[in-house]
Amino acid sequence: MSLWFVESASASHKLHWKVTREVYSAQSSFQHIQVLETEQFGMALVLDGIMQTTMGDEFIYHEMLALVPLLSHPAPRRVLIIGGGDGGLSREVLKIPEVQRVVMVEIDPVVVEVARRFFPHHTEAFNDPRLHIVFEDGAHFLKSQATLQEKFDVILVDSTDPEGDGPGQFLYTPEFHADVKLALNEGGIYVQHTGAPFYNPEVLGMVTEDVGKKFPLCQTYWATVPTYPGGIFTFTAGSLAPDLTKPLRQLPGESRWYTPEIHRLAFSLPPYIQKLIGTGMKMPSH
Repeated sequence: MSLWFVESASASHKLHWKVTREVYSAQSSFQHIQVLETEQFGMALVLDGIMQTTMGDEFIYHEMLALVPLLSHPAPRRVLIIGGGDGGLSREVLKIPEVQRVVMVEIDPVVVEVARRFFPHHTEAFNDPRLHIVFEDGAHFLKSQATLQEKFDVILVDSTDPEGDGPGQFLYTPEFHADVKLALNEGGIYVQHTGAPFYNPEVLGMVTEDVGKKFPLCQTYWATVPTYPGGIFTFTAGSLAPDLTKPLRQLPGESRWYTPEIHRLAFSLPPYIQKLIGTGMKMPSH
């Protein structure tokens, strides 16, 4: 008898992964955490019944979330990651030699423990001395930065989807976006994922509308990530100056998905996505 993990993308569409075995299952103070060994994508991390990352295709999401803003910023020395407890994003950020300090604020220490144990490729940067892990609610951390005066060149939000009562819900609100802007250095960039446009169109529209009001530039880009519903996944950036469509440098090491050409083409949006964004997009004037 085959074992399958089933996730509901919507009320009328479900995704199925054939599972070899359940490796780990526990309830933390914040969420239910599972590690599944899937036949197609290898080890997979599931939070509250939603597939978060798999060994088979995680590099697409993590490279696009990290490298597009970091290679568009002229001097990304200080980087803040909100979430990112599985480690894949910090791994990609720390490939950039200009980065001097990364603060990763993860609300759930159990996610980090589980990632260290079952996802060694994700967490290979956890011993890098430039990385500082803080176990705190990301929204509360940003509030404190207004007092502590620490600001960042790039802020990346790698959170769960804003559904239900999960810990990622507040990270998609106007109040959070205002705090992000205050925590950026002059010329800073912020990026967060804005979900699958066929299943979460309201998330993309909501975030771009608010970010477009708060930042001089609001730019959305996309990638194809097989694990996520519909395969098409979006990212939205608020920039205080840099144009994210133009990479300024080459990646010094190897990548599995990212190239300068893919970087530029990711901002070429289908009309369907442009319509969801509406008037939120703010591109540079030439």
